[in-house]
Amino acid sequence: MGSSLQFRSTISNLRISRMISCLSRAGGSVQTRHCGFVISVFCCLILYPAALLPVTATGTRAADPGEMIYRAYISEEMDLWREAMDILEKEHLRSGDINVLYELMLARYGYIGYSLGTGDETVAGEQIAIAEEQIGELSGHREFESSANAIQAALFAYRIAMAPWRALFWGRRSMNLINDAIGNDPGNPHGWIEHGNAMFYAPRSLGGSKYEAIKSYTKAIMLMEADMKDVHRWLYLNTLVGLAKSYRDTGNRAMALTTYRKALEFEPDFTWVRDRLLPELLNEATPAG
Repeated sequence: MGSSLQFRSTISNLRISRMISCLSRAGGSVQTRHCGFVISVFCCLILYPAALLPVTATGTRAADPGEMIYRAYISEEMDLWREAMDILEKEHLRSGDINVLYELMLARYGYIGYSLGTGDETVAGEQIAIAEEQIGELSGHREFESSANAIQAALFAYRIAMAPWRALFWGRRSMNLINDAIGNDPGNPHGWIEHGNAMFYAPRSLGGSKYEAIKSYTKAIMLMEADMKDVHRWLYLNTLVGLAKSYRDTGNRAMALTTYRKALEFEPDFTWVRDRLLPELLNEATPAG
């Protein structure tokens, strides 16, 4: 189960190559090059195990959908993510609570990434359409405007994943929304997360930089640590993984190890890091013989 939950294909390297090809033909301006790396917005959720769970230590299902999603993520069990979304959807329809809608949008954001990562574009497309209908309600509330910008940026990137030839148009809009998310509220970690994803996954020729990703991920982590909301716990772990990978890819194994261990201090049962990522890095860092 573990390897399937890493969503490491990120829709597949082929699609990324196709998108980059589309952008290369589009021209070489700085703004055009920025369009190339917005595909990375969806990589965060596709690369990292956004699993679903909800079996507690006693074997009973968690009643709270937020707890279900968090426990699912750390345990790499996928069967209840949609169930948690359904609970949130019904609660939002019943109450109209904007906070419930925000939690639902985050859950949908993750579920779309998972669906694309497993090749289910039909479900992904359906969920994108629903999310696009709901994002306006979220953005209409000033306190959620920045988060709505960040999520909408990801929705454009998801669409690029399914239609790379639209990368120039949707890519520019996605990057603008990331900038808007940060500009509207520099204290919102989600905008920095999306910017970090963009910097991490873009090739250097299209403006990507693992060093810039480190800066953005670090900023997001600091903001979440200063005000850790329950709904952000899985995003916090997800961002720590992104930061560790950035350190690893820039040759700083010591900081990568420190970051993985920090994730396990926060959540000792985070199986992806505990059972695979940390051991793999330790083996890489240990000379043979």
